[in-house]
Amino acid sequence: MKSIILLTLFPLLMYCQVNSFDLDRLSFPVDLSAIEKKYELHKNSDLSGIIIYNSTDPSLLQFSGFSFSGTLNKQEQSILSTNYVSFYKNRTKNQVNAYRLEIRTILKTEEFEKLLEKKLGKTDFYYRNSEFSYRIWSVGNKLYLFETNNTGRYNNEKFKSCNLYVLAKEDQLLSNYFISGGFQYYGDYLQEKNRLEHKGKKYTYRNFVDDREKQDGTDSFYLKDYVK
Repeated sequence: MKSIILLTLFPLLMYCQVNSFDLDRLSFPVDLSAIEKKYELHKNSDLSGIIIYNSTDPSLLQFSGFSFSGTLNKQEQSILSTNYVSFYKNRTKNQVNAYRLEIRTILKTEEFEKLLEKKLGKTDFYYRNSEFSYRIWSVGNKLYLFETNNTGRYNNEKFKSCNLYVLAKEDQLLSNYFISGGFQYYGDYLQEKNRLEHKGKKYTYRNFVDDREKQDGTDSFYLKDYVK
């Protein structure tokens, strides 16, 4: 009887070991060579000194115990329609100091958004309108940049998607690369925070917005779509 139980448990234990990868447990810089030995990665592009590696391998699409594997087209699972992860290497430093996960399937997007809200909590940086939302959390040596998009279309069908960018704060090249577009106000905040008058003091993004409101009034563009 004991032998039967052991034979039953052994494959389950092996499965847990093989599929133990979790993006949320990675520390920077990421050892990409170790990942390449076990999982399928594709070198995508080299932009502004950044080398990008993509994967749709379901074993890599894990974050905080949540599998975000999925596709909009089961007949042709290309990166244009499938959830995926990207790793970003700073060519100058020769280090992987950021990764991005993109979820294009509606149910997974909504589940993942709830997971992040529970895991990271309320944030001062939060902008939202009917089409997009942008949030940033600063935790330890990492920045979490989260974007949702309600404007996606695939085969004339609308869908909601999301992106999470996780990066090492000290990597200036990658920080400049990601803190743009809907996240650009955070870059403005960091510049203000580094001014001499704020050194050694707690200065949050909410403090920054309040200051902008005092200076520019309620019409300040930093207040448009801001979620307090």
